[in-house]
Amino acid sequence: MADIHIHSSIVDGMADVTQILEYVEENTDLDVIAITDHDRIEGSYQARELAAKRGYRFEVVTGMEVTTQEGHLLALYLESPAPSFEPLAETIEAIHSQGGLCIVPHPMSWLTESVTRQSLEKIVASNEHGLYLDGIETINATIAGRISNPKAKRFNHKYKLAETGGSDAHFLTVIGSSITLFPGRSAEELKQSILHQTTRAAKGFKVRLSDVGLLQVARQLIKSRGFPVRNILRAIRERDFP
Repeated sequence: MADIHIHSSIVDGMADVTQILEYVEENTDLDVIAITDHDRIEGSYQARELAAKRGYRFEVVTGMEVTTQEGHLLALYLESPAPSFEPLAETIEAIHSQGGLCIVPHPMSWLTESVTRQSLEKIVASNEHGLYLDGIETINATIAGRISNPKAKRFNHKYKLAETGGSDAHFLTVIGSSITLFPGRSAEELKQSILHQTTRAAKGFKVRLSDVGLLQVARQLIKSRGFPVRNILRAIRERDFP
């Protein structure tokens, strides 16, 4: 089983990469995880290197949660960062061009930056090469997920994408609260399961406010308010202009 939607302190999570890896090793039965920070890939690189170096029992998938002009998109199995703040279609094509996978997180949720049903249907109806979705998050453990989960399940009942579950964890104790089940235990087996649509989303455990702590929640909310502006400024600085 896998949790492919985890955030670190590199952006708006409350635990650093090392803390996340130690927690997964000691407190979960997860076989695969992905660090998917907003518009940053460094955390997943660090996690993959540390997991291999320290011989953890689980594997790490590289990825990021990309901000597109139409909402967030999970980009997995990346070797290079995906472009941020671009149209959804162009972002999907860029991810697929390097062999990555595109998963839509918390779709159609008005509580966060989510891809709308109209945008989703436009992509699934496309016949353009490289322009398709690999999966959709049908179980997200956050408050935003309470809105998106039923909508995502109804959407996927019609369009039959690979379904995934993710904690969207910004706190250690939330990791594994929603999971992706798949045949096998390795990162490569997870990838093949997504490609062959044999994954299944599931709830790991119920998240309670007392498990996180009100102070931690308040600190995370304050921290998260500044990251969109910081990321936009960083993208402008790093962009190559003609």
